[in-house]
Amino acid sequence: MNSDHSKKLGHLLVDFINADSTESALHSFLYNLQYHFSFSTDFYERIKHLFPSINIFAAALNKDEYKLMELILRQNRIVERLNDQFKLINYGIENYDPFSRTISLMSLEWDRDTVGNGQKDRGMGPAEPNGGGFLQTLKLLGLSIVDGPVSIKIDAIKGEIEQLLGPLAAGQIINLIEAGHEIEELNSRLPAGKYEALQSLAQEHRELIDFHKKVAGIQTDCEETVRMVMDGRPFHDIPALVAFLEIYNRAESHRLIMAADNRFVAVFPIDERKYFAISEIEDWLDALRKVIAYCVIEFLKSEKNINYLKKCRTCSRYFIARQPKKQKFCSKTCRENRRSPAITSPHVKIYDMDSFKRPAG
Repeated sequence: MNSDHSKKLGHLLVDFINADSTESALHSFLYNLQYHFSFSTDFYERIKHLFPSINIFAAALNKDEYKLMELILRQNRIVERLNDQFKLINYGIENYDPFSRTISLMSLEWDRDTVGNGQKDRGMGPAEPNGGGFLQTLKLLGLSIVDGPVSIKIDAIKGEIEQLLGPLAAGQIINLIEAGHEIEELNSRLPAGKYEALQSLAQEHRELIDFHKKVAGIQTDCEETVRMVMDGRPFHDIPALVAFLEIYNRAESHRLIMAADNRFVAVFPIDERKYFAISEIEDWLDALRKVIAYCVIEFLKSEKNINYLKKCRTCSRYFIARQPKKQKFCSKTCRENRRSPAITSPHVKIYDMDSFKRPAG
């Protein structure tokens, strides 16, 4: 590999793939941008505190707050699953209050439109044989087809829910009640207003988890591309590579500059001030996808570069070889340990709440 530019691209790529967690992958990505692509000298230290890190998010929570956050997220997942069941009878849960054990139900089956001086009902209501008992209960409690949401004690409909929607929905109701008991007990040990504050943070935490899942997906796509290329798969038969090419073709123009020795040299097309002066999670994903796509495509443009892609025979990590015909191991340590059983390729680990070192107190 004669091109220094290609080495930089290759190192960024394999470091990103080899990272054992999404947090580590992002740290290596940012570090390599500074080290290999002449970003400003303070880029890594400045930006690593800004990217959507679950570690930083969790560090602000003590042990009880951490647990309450987990319970809120669990409660929200149960409500989502229950809503999938409630939609079958055209009702939806707007909110669940664990302290009063009430759910706020909203009728979904009617959409009233004003037509002239009258009202027009649109849509089909639930069939009476399928929902008569439950709907009668709601009617007695004051919920009509156009009013709502109406708060209803969860125990008041528990039996009818099982009869109407089956044991799965009934089980979710029980899980919701149990989660509510745990939330109430834990909340009693925390300052007033903490539950409400953590409710707001729960959405942010969920967005962080989704972000890191997408980062893990990009890692998987990179590993898949490299593995298939090394196996000799035709480029057009590698779905992840096809997707990277689409991103590459939509990204910034690939600029050239005139070097001192009368050569045209490619310039890394990502502007740090434009791409990393950001705060939204989707902007981070967009920047990450563009840089990774650029590195993948630019690296694979030269057939010679592929010969330098190697997978260590000891630890199964990918690396860029200095001598592709001779080098079989990523390091001296792995070469000396070549008789040991091979270590399996590291799995991408998405940081979640259970992964953190929980603060004392």
